[in-house]
Order: sequence, then structure tokens, then C-alpha cells
Amino acid sequence: MKELCPVSPEQKLALKELMGLLHAHIPEQERLRLIRRVLRIFNQDGSACAAISQGLGDEARGQKSTNMILLGVDWRGFDIFECQAPLIVKALGLSTSYHYQHAGKLSMPEVLAQFDEWLRGMGKRYLHHDSESDRYEGLIVDADKVDEAIVLAERAGSRMRLECF
Repeated sequence: MKELCPVSPEQKLALKELMGLLHAHIPEQERLRLIRRVLRIFNQDGSACAAISQGLGDEARGQKSTNMILLGVDWRGFDIFECQAPLIVKALGLSTSYHYQHAGKLSMPEVLAQFDEWLRGMGKRYLHHDSESDRYEGLIVDADKVDEAIVLAERAGSRMRLECF
């Protein structure tokens, strides 16, 4: 795949800037480790989407629960969302905790839209990441950095937006 679509220096720089923007709230040593990990996968694979998903989502070597930024669930992963969403909110350093309990009435896109609404009140937004799979993945970003994150993702060869993919 890498031979068909080589990584350009501009893509690599954009991905590095995007990861720095998304990880701005976590301790420097952990931020740098995750950025290196994502860039290493990007250099090997050539796909920014895969690098973000695999680099952060790997349970063994990716993000730690105390510094989560990537939320990844499948279309019926309500129990995973119930567990991960409060961890991400806590990792962001928000003083208000987030509680979710699945009542069986909403689809996953609707649950994520409600989460985004809640985050909006905290000055944050939930950006959906195109994982190129059937999973719903997203990252939290400051509300005033949404446009910058979307542009950086596009320049890196990935896609992010406020609506589900």
C-alpha cells in the first residue's frame, strides 16, 4: 500500500500537528509517546486513518485510560460507550463528570450526538473520525479548534467532521 500511495512530508507534518492539537491536555511525555506511535504506524502503512485508529486504539500500546482521547465503539457498543465516555471526560480535566446509561431507545449516532451536545456546554466538541471501518470513532477537541482539526486531518489524508460517517 505504501508504494501505491507514498507518505508526503506535508501529510506527516499535518498528522503530527493534528496529534499535538488533540493531545494538548495530556502530560508531555505521554503526548510525545502517542504522537511517535501514530507517526510510526503512518510511515509503515501510509494511511492516516489507520494510524490514528491503531496508534491510539491499541489496548496494549495505545492510549491509557487516564489519558484517553479516542473513543471507539461499534453500532451496538453502548456498554463500551458507558465505560469510555466518563474516562475521556475525566482525562480532559473537566470538573463535571459525564454519566450515561443505555435505555435502549437511541441509536449509537444519536447517543454520540447527545454526547457532543453535552460537551458543547463544556467548550468541547466530539469530532467523528473516519476509521475506514464499521466502528464509530471520535476524538474530543476544544470547540474553537474544530475547524483547525478538520483541516489538519484532511491535509494528513484522514477525515473528521461533526456528523457521523
